[in-house]
Formats: sequence, structure tokens, C-alpha cells
Amino acid sequence: MKDFLQFLIETSTLKKTPRTGFVWLEIKNPETIGQHIFRVAIMNWVLAEKVEPKLNIKKIIQISLVHDLCEVYAGDMTPYWGLLPEDKEKRKEVLKRWIRLPKKEKEKRDKEKFQKEKKALLKLTQGLDPKQKTEIINCWLEYEKLISPEGRFVRQGDKVETLLQAIEYWGTKPDTPVMGWWEEVEDLVDNPVLLEFLDQIEKKFYQNKKINGELQFLLEVGKLKTFLRKGWVLRKVKNPETIAEHTFLFAIASWLLGEEKRKLNIESLLKISLIYEICELYAGDTTPYDEILSKNKTKREEEILKRWPRTTKKSKEKNFSKDYEKEKEALKKITSSLEKNLQKEMINLWNDCKQMNTKEGKFANQVYWITTYLQALQYFKEDKKFPIFAWYEQMREFIEDPLLLKLMEEMENKFLIKNN
Repeated sequence: MKDFLQFLIETSTLKKTPRTGFVWLEIKNPETIGQHIFRVAIMNWVLAEKVEPKLNIKKIIQISLVHDLCEVYAGDMTPYWGLLPEDKEKRKEVLKRWIRLPKKEKEKRDKEKFQKEKKALLKLTQGLDPKQKTEIINCWLEYEKLISPEGRFVRQGDKVETLLQAIEYWGTKPDTPVMGWWEEVEDLVDNPVLLEFLDQIEKKFYQNKKINGELQFLLEVGKLKTFLRKGWVLRKVKNPETIAEHTFLFAIASWLLGEEKRKLNIESLLKISLIYEICELYAGDTTPYDEILSKNKTKREEEILKRWPRTTKKSKEKNFSKDYEKEKEALKKITSSLEKNLQKEMINLWNDCKQMNTKEGKFANQVYWITTYLQALQYFKEDKKFPIFAWYEQMREFIEDPLLLKLMEEMENKFLIKNN
């Protein structure tokens, strides 16, 4: 479990690793790799549901989650790496168009990139269970080498999501870097469902037509890339994680920890983790402290936040019921543009998790808190004034699964005991 914890810690660095292309183009506060992976995963799931013949949705989500994990050590190597001029203005001009290279040179660069990223991924996964390590490597190879229908779909979907993000940054004005991403997408994308999705993007952004469906859903979901988690904001954490960043790690942890349990449905776990927090876009990110803080305006906020709030069972049930109804309505709203069957599936999975009706829902609920606790411990490591004891108390109320208790013990050994 110690090695697995180290994997999670190293992977979590992608929450705060900005994407190179947007940094080069001087986007203020550009998206992180973790934020990008979040929407790639949920986008590929939603769009893959429409593909005929049917794709393996579990594999689609898994490949989406691992496709950029190598960047923990390899860095975000764009096709422009090593080819840009030092002068910033000249660099911007080059980045406005998709780079064209001779076939031989392109093959050489692709081979060098592949070897560097493979080495990085092997380093990242070296401490994992051999089965988990092999599964992650194989998923990445399916993406890199295009050796499965799922790998080819995710590879193309990854480029489409990047294009969508570029349009959200620059709009459709001429003479912007968006053209370069359009050229790349036109070179690479041939899947009919993704081509139809690109047509929807063109109609909405370039023809100003009203578009519903998957595009509307994914534009809303994309807002979670910058939606700060309230628990960290209350505690005045500098540069706190977003919902998208937390969901990225939550999904990976649910998958790998779920496989340790052996008898859980991994596809359900993956889907639950991806949609668990999307309701907060409309419902807001509520915390157990909200009501206490509003009633104790004279009491110092930091004193309240030092301890986990203790309330009666009746009060807990009342607050849960109120939040549950509000969040369910928010989830219905954000998924309303999707096909009815998919909307129903998302709501049912979310409900199973919130109500803990299934073993997958109950397990995912606890993994959610474990990954939140890990982030809290990392903030505590950076700032010893962070009120970690409140989280310590909270975990003893929520975590009961033996596997997760073992992981929690390892986390506390690393961050609390070693730090006295």
C-alpha cells in the first residue's frame, strides 16, 4: 500500500501541471493536465456511447485516464517541442498553424517521444501490483499505437477536446492559434461520431446556431476545470484544487482500488467517480460548516474549521436530505441535453453512490473522501497551520472499508507521524 500511495502522490502532481501549448501561448492560468484528462474521460464516454459497432466503455474511460500519465516524468511534449524559435513573437506565429514535417523526420521524433514517455510511465507505475501496472501500460499502448478501436477513438477524442478548449480560450476570431488545432483535428479525426461532434462545434461557434446535445453538456462540464473546491477556499489554501482536478485523481483511485476488491464493477466505479461532483456546477459545493459558520458570525472562522462538526443523527439526516434533493435537481439540469437513456444512467449511478445502495456506490463514496483526505494531508505538508485534525476526525466517521483503512493508515504514517 505504501507504493500505491506513492503512485497517487506522484500522479496528483498533474493537478497543477499546466499544459505546455497553452503556456507557450501565454494563456493566463492555463488548464492543467489533470483538468484536461477529466473532460477527455467524460467526453469520450459520452460520445463513445453513440459509436457503432459498440465500443468497450470501461476501456474508453481507462485509456482516457492514463493517456497523459507519462507526463508526470516526461513532461508535456507537444509536436512543436524543440522546433520553436526563442523569440516570443516569432514563436506565437509558428504556433498559429499545425506543424508540417517530412515523414522521415516525423517518424524519428515520434519514436523518440514514445521511448521517453514509455520510460516515464514505467517509472511511475514501478511500485504497483504487476496486474495493475500491466493494465495501465497496455491502455497507454492502445492509445499510442492505435492498436484497438478504443485506443483510436480516445486518441482522436483527445485532440477534439483540446480544440474545444482552444476555442473556449480564443473564440473564433481570425489569426489565432485555434486554426492550428483545427488543422491537426482535420488530419487525424475520421470517426463518424467525432466528425459529427466537430460539425456541432462549427455550428455553435462559427455559425452561431443554437446547439443542444452532447456539446452543451460538455461545455457546462468544462466549467468545473476552474470551479474551486469550497473546503479549500474556506481554509484559504493558496491555489486550491478544482473539482475537475479532484475528479481526475478520484477516478484513477476508484479504478485501481476497486480492482483490489475483486468483486466490484469497475465500469460503474469509473462512471460514478466522473459524475459524482458535476451537480455542484448548479447546486454549489456545500460543506458541513456552512450552517455553523452562518450562525456563528462572531466566533472566529478559523476556530470553527479546526474541528469536525458534531451534530445529532436527526440533524445529519435532515441536512443530507436537503442537499440530496438540491443536488439531484442540479444533476438533472446539467444532464438534460443528453439522450434520455444516458441521462437516466448518470442519475441512477449518482443516486446509488449518494444513497450507498450498491457496493460500488458505497465504495466510491469512501474513495471520494480518501482522495480528499490525501489532498488535505498534502496541504498540511505545505503549511502546518492547515487544520488537518478536522479531516483526521472526519475520516474516522466515514471510512470503514478494510482496504481503505489500510491506505488511510499509510497516508497518516507518511504525512502525520513523520511530521510529528
